[in-house]
Amino acid sequence: MSEIGVGVVGLGQGRSHLRAFQALPGCRVVAVCDQKADLRARVAAEAGIERGYGSLDELLDDKRVDLVVIATPDHLHGQHVLRALEAGKHVLSEIPMATTIDECRAIIALTDRTGLKYQLGNQVRYAHCLQDVARLLAAGDLGEIFYGEGEYLHALGDDIWKREPDHWRVTGDRPQTTLLGGGPHALDTLRWLMGVTFTKASAFHAAQQTEYGTTHTTVAIFQAASGATAKVTVSYAMARPYCLYYSVYGTEGTFERTRQQGEPGGLTTNYLYHNKLTGTAQMIPVTLPNWTNPRLAATVSAAGHGTMEYEQARDLLAAIREDREPPLGPREAAASIVPLICAMQSADQGGGLVDIPDLG
Repeated sequence: MSEIGVGVVGLGQGRSHLRAFQALPGCRVVAVCDQKADLRARVAAEAGIERGYGSLDELLDDKRVDLVVIATPDHLHGQHVLRALEAGKHVLSEIPMATTIDECRAIIALTDRTGLKYQLGNQVRYAHCLQDVARLLAAGDLGEIFYGEGEYLHALGDDIWKREPDHWRVTGDRPQTTLLGGGPHALDTLRWLMGVTFTKASAFHAAQQTEYGTTHTTVAIFQAASGATAKVTVSYAMARPYCLYYSVYGTEGTFERTRQQGEPGGLTTNYLYHNKLTGTAQMIPVTLPNWTNPRLAATVSAAGHGTMEYEQARDLLAAIREDREPPLGPREAAASIVPLICAMQSADQGGGLVDIPDLG
């Protein structure tokens, strides 16, 4: 495959992916798709893309499209991913992978049968501030991991949510949920850092609602096969600035993010502690670049999430060319999304333990 043709579906969040792929060699964005004709025409004109489609089926019929970016509303992801795979296209999907376990299972089966590549778009795994910590944890430097926390705190009142008064995230019969909306950024990244597989979930919704009448805050507890536990909180109405927080606790050391996180291209602080550092009375602050990889910042025009989407797209293109599993392929994605589906089930029924099925 000399040049990989990319089609982007959903031009809200999809524009960040469009810019990422346009910055990469060996691929070309050949088509965009959105139901809103004015948005579709404007983005195509700004990005210099000839073909704009009003439906997913039209884009899937385009033989020049080899890879489809799915950035449609959350509850459509599962069916849109399956349709793209059935049409013979590789897929990069925004979070969540799907909103039902059956859809997750079907995506795994279809990629197994066809050999097509699927990547879940949790770009936070590429946050520069987490790369060194991930290596330390994977090497066992903090000992046996027994507990972790993840938080996605993003008030719906922020300007980013107010793109239009009837935005799908907050209106209609399928508004964005907490655990399957922002939750994958918290849980998938935490699970990646901890190196665990979750087997049980329990969760509760706060009684309060957002100003839009949607779920305000959800707190979930997970147990891993290793015996480790984790807590994930997702809030769309906390009275505080945006925060994506993680902490991981091991028998030999601790990692904690700051909750004052700064801009994507700025500096941030992690806190570390290790038993081998005898006499240390405080957590040790480590200041480093936040989301943006400084080695790429000079050559890559950062999208909405710094350079993270560029690196994510780069790795998917490499997986397609080398015929290997992407870093966040369908099984790895399901290992994070299925626990959130189960936690959502628990919270919706007022709590209670839910067993998490293993999709292999």
